[in-house]
Parts: sequence; C-alpha cells; structure tokens
Amino acid sequence: MKKNLIIIATVLASNTIFSQVGINTPAPTQTLDVNGTARIRQTPVASVLGTSKLVITQTNGDLYEIDPNVLTTELKIPTTVLSVRLNTPGTTLLSGNNTVNGVSFDTIDISPNSAIGSWNAGTNTFTVNKSGVYQISGSILLSDFSNPSANFVILTTPFSQSSGGLVLANNKYTVNQVLSLKLSPGDTVKGNIIAGGTDSFYEENAIMSIIYTPL
Repeated sequence: MKKNLIIIATVLASNTIFSQVGINTPAPTQTLDVNGTARIRQTPVASVLGTSKLVITQTNGDLYEIDPNVLTTELKIPTTVLSVRLNTPGTTLLSGNNTVNGVSFDTIDISPNSAIGSWNAGTNTFTVNKSGVYQISGSILLSDFSNPSANFVILTTPFSQSSGGLVLANNKYTVNQVLSLKLSPGDTVKGNIIAGGTDSFYEENAIMSIIYTPL
C-alpha cells in the first residue's frame, strides 16, 4: 500500500513539475502533445449552436477554437439571416389607386444575428448592420382582388425593385420576386404592395427571406 502511494505521489509531483505531457514525443511543445492519431469515443452533443465553437487544426497540428461566424466570413458562406411570413390572413383592407401598402408579417421563423442586422416587427423592416451581399426573396398572395394587376416592391435604401404577378382563380393574385445587391450598415429592407385599380383587397399570405454573403 505504501509503495502504491509513493508511486501515485511521484506521478502527481511529476505532473506538477512538468506542465507539458508528450505522447510518442520526448519533447512536448504544448500542455498535451500527441505525436500520432487520436480518437474520442464519446462527446456531449449540443442541441443548438449557441456559444459553441468549432475546433480546427493548424498545419503543425495545433488545435484552435474558431467562432462559426468567423468561419462563415472567411469562407464567404451564404447564410439565411431572416425568414418572416404572414401566417394569418390579413383582415385590414388595403387600398388601390396606386396607394403604397406596407407588407405585414406576423411570424418570425429565423431571427437575424444582431451583428448582421435587426428586424423591427412593428414596421416590418430589416436594418443592415454589416456590409455584404444580400439576396432578398419575397412572395405575396392577395385575395378579394378584382384589380387587373399589382406590383410587389422590394424596397431598400439604395434601390427598389417592383414586379407584377399572376391572376389566380377566385379573385386571388400572387407575386414573387428576388433581388440581390450590396448593402451597407444603416440600409433598410421592406416590402410594399401597390395596385392601380380602384378596388380594395386583402393581404392573404406573404413570406420574405434574406440571405447574407460576406464580402
């Protein structure tokens, strides 16, 4: 028993004196220096990314942590930063006569990272916080629509794009469009619907998503 205690004490003392441990190497350069392959048989599984970080290796084998956002930026990976929709058909009549009607969304499926942008649910407006290329996709369905046509406008601070759609059965009308452009901090994105006829109509459903690609 005394012999075992001496051995344990010796090992603990060695670990205290030598802060670097080498496996298959007599001259470790890190706290743990493994010269060879390694295997981890079980690790905890993160249910969400949250504050988790990725582990990468340098060419010399050193392990480093990296923030996923940094990796996305370095590799120029497109990321969906916003996805919103109108889940419940609108009950407010929208005006014709070329009146500008803001598109409403009541459900947020993907909220933006504050470093990239922010979403104002009250004004249905996305504000850019980081320069990059933004691909904006939108779709809207109108009901009780007797006008011959309407334009769905993706409106940004530096540019706006409008397009018409298709007349469907039962007095319904649908418009889809995509806009891609470079935006800078402070620029905003929102959707408008404009109909030239005199009759009013309803916004039945709408979706909008924004994909961000770092410069």
